[in-house]
Amino acid sequence: MQPIGVVGEGGNNSIIAAEGITVSVDFGNGTTLVFSNLNGSTVLEVTSEVLDVQVDWYIGPLAYVRGIEGVIGEGQYGWEYWVNGEFASVAVNLYTLEDNDVVEWVYSTPDPQPIQDPTLIPGASIISLSGFGFLVIVYIQTSRRLR
Repeated sequence: MQPIGVVGEGGNNSIIAAEGITVSVDFGNGTTLVFSNLNGSTVLEVTSEVLDVQVDWYIGPLAYVRGIEGVIGEGQYGWEYWVNGEFASVAVNLYTLEDNDVVEWVYSTPDPQPIQDPTLIPGASIISLSGFGFLVIVYIQTSRRLR
């Protein structure tokens, strides 16, 4: 990631647009869109160029993509992005792209809860009762020896 502003002659801040950017979007439901050969300076700029993006602005100039193409994140669901396979922990409007970067958007969902196997319940009960029975036998044998 490059710094967001490059000071040029005369003190002007300018951002040079990167070329050949690829943006892919995984909606988490089997639908994936891919856009190639895009130009732009930041992840937000390039993404907004090809998709309808809903942005929430936070303290100062920090942008968070809340929705893409009408798919809005809520609760534990939301949009995350990676650049060149690495998770980006920078606001989308502050991540400056370089030529040929690959931006991947993923609609993340909470980790799936493990499905409990109902066949384990009878097995666990049998093992527990067997263990309890073994302890009773050991207790009886021990108490006889102590007399």
